[in-house]
Amino acid sequence: MAAAYQHVDITPEASDFLELLRELGHLDDAAVDAITSSLMSSAAPRVQVDLSEARRACALWLTDQAERLRPEARELLYAEWPRLFF
Repeated sequence: MAAAYQHVDITPEASDFLELLRELGHLDDAAVDAITSSLMSSAAPRVQVDLSEARRACALWLTDQAERLRPEARELLYAEWPRLFF
């Protein structure tokens, strides 16, 4: 049986936030794809994923990945965390 796909939009603000994290070096393409897939699968059909949902998903993903980061990357992430997530 084929998977049923739903249409979910990501608001421009949420998309910009993902791009900002990529530009800052906190996310790579694979991470953005994983986070986007997670957002799409957890969103209600025909609902927009907003900035707060994107922030929450990114914070969870980064928290899960923090121990795998190089020490200098982890230190930079922790330094920027308050400006990104609060």
